[in-house]
Amino acid sequence: MTTTATKTLEATLAPPTTGKEQRLERTVATYRRALSDTFESGVETQTAVNDIVTPYTLTSYAKDALKNYVPKLRDTYNASELADDHPVRFTNRGFTLDHSDERTHEFCWRVPQAGRGNAFWIPLQIDPEQESLWFDLLDESVTVGEFRLQQHRTNWVLHVTVEYEVAEPDTPGDPSRIGFEYVFSPS
Repeated sequence: MTTTATKTLEATLAPPTTGKEQRLERTVATYRRALSDTFESGVETQTAVNDIVTPYTLTSYAKDALKNYVPKLRDTYNASELADDHPVRFTNRGFTLDHSDERTHEFCWRVPQAGRGNAFWIPLQIDPEQESLWFDLLDESVTVGEFRLQQHRTNWVLHVTVEYEVAEPDTPGDPSRIGFEYVFSPS
């Protein structure tokens, strides 16, 4: 018997060139403006969010993630205000990964950018303990969920949510029952 497990993989982007860093910063700033504008407008549906984010220079992956996320902020998370450090969220359709053991950083991520042909590749420094799941992403034996880009101080970090099948542990009997034995000992 198997069950689905969810894990968030984390990678630090190799230090980007000045041009790439400016593009990352522009993406984050535009995304946060779109997030703030939709949140402050009080809209509650994906269609209403779409009407607000359409003119922003963002990929469809980021706009679609906003359409899913903004209505949940108030309904699911009871948010009354936004934090200043929200990551850029992308839907799984925009995730592309490459690997070559001939590079210093074997894994590279294709950073989605608005406009045709504007995406760029950037090397990733992955957590060695998660390496097998990064390889599973390449051969599509795990399912990519949402992925997020965020700047932490001077580093850029990529979080990728993945789902994969794992074997359920063998537990005899009903695992929800717990028995206690009470022994009274007079003093």
